Amino acid sequence: MSVGAAVKPVVFFTPNWTPVHQGESVTLSCNVAPTAQGNLGYSWYRDGHQISGVQQNLVIQSGTWSDNGKYQCQLGTNDISDPVPLHFKFDWLILQAPPAVHEGDSLSLRCHSRPGLDAKKPVFYKDNKAIGPPVSGSELQIGRVGVTASGTYRCDKEIYFYYAFGNGYRTYKDEQYISVSELFSAPQIKVSSDQMTEGDHMTITCDTELRPHRATTELQFAFYRNGHNVQGFSLSNQYGVPSAQLEDSGIYTCEVQTPTGSVRKRSNVGHIHIQELVSYLHINVSSDQVTEGDHMTITCDTELRPHKATTELQFAFYRNGHNVQGFSLSNQYGVPSAQLEDSGNYTCEVQTPTDSKRKRSNMVHIHIQEKRRVYLVAALTGILAVLLFIISVIITFKFRHKLAPLLMCPLHHPKTGE
Repeated sequence: MSVGAAVKPVVFFTPNWTPVHQGESVTLSCNVAPTAQGNLGYSWYRDGHQISGVQQNLVIQSGTWSDNGKYQCQLGTNDISDPVPLHFKFDWLILQAPPAVHEGDSLSLRCHSRPGLDAKKPVFYKDNKAIGPPVSGSELQIGRVGVTASGTYRCDKEIYFYYAFGNGYRTYKDEQYISVSELFSAPQIKVSSDQMTEGDHMTITCDTELRPHRATTELQFAFYRNGHNVQGFSLSNQYGVPSAQLEDSGIYTCEVQTPTGSVRKRSNVGHIHIQELVSYLHINVSSDQVTEGDHMTITCDTELRPHKATTELQFAFYRNGHNVQGFSLSNQYGVPSAQLEDSGNYTCEVQTPTDSKRKRSNMVHIHIQEKRRVYLVAALTGILAVLLFIISVIITFKFRHKLAPLLMCPLHHPKTGE
């Protein structure tokens, strides 16, 4: 919606009918926004040419065919209004309607015969079909209309005439096409950015445009996510989320209505996906095996979305749910000389400087081994290796000792006969 944009003045008729019988009077008013009013003079134009008149109202007394044309007005040097046609006719009967009809308007039609004539009640038709409700005098009150009310309207009225060859009623007809315009365009939902990341300020706008002739009409806006209302009807055409979260993702629509609810329209559907700021978060330890006295370093590895690569992050570390290092720019927690009490379940947490988004890592269990146990295991392992070596040497020696006599015995061959 063009909120805050300059609003053109609008020409209105009193009485609000067109066409008009010649000889009748019409007052034209130049309606401007309250903010535009002041000591500026008014200018009036017919068919693009300036005519006399410097007041907000222009009165046409006993109009004739020479007063026909498209009228515009202007306040000072501001924008000129859109043209509005005014037609004076010399006919026994005219069908009158408002110069402009918009959806939500209450439409009245007038089957107006020349003053002083004796006439019966008229019959009204739309697209050649008789319409009601019953006529009051010469007028038909149709009520609030939508764009589907557009069509060709006609009225028939019997008027009494005195003829040289005899008096009597004669039926007259007049018709005109009446177009019911949209009051405002179908709303469109728009998001402040194509790529929304958690923590971003998200603004959703419900964009619509009022028709010039109704530019000062007040509209109300409401917003929905997945069919559920997230902001009720108000004068604001925007819905803002200061710090978008993943759960703000969804299908968004907006609805626009007049204060009375006579015209209400729903927007198109907008799919909004909030991306994670930190796409990867993992906690790592400098060594798979940490012994008492070792230097231990725990790292909080992260990966940001490409379009948020320059975002500053702060890191904190926890052991068994208790904070061991507060938020800082360092993604590492170091222990110069690890002790047994440093064992535990470690996690890290990352946040933006504004604390608009926090994310916790996976958990890793770190067990600090006792130093003397490590030495004992190493000693036992060494002793076991020596024993195994000695045993293998003894077995080898014994095997060779038993095998030696066999190797020293002469070979006996059987004697052959001479």
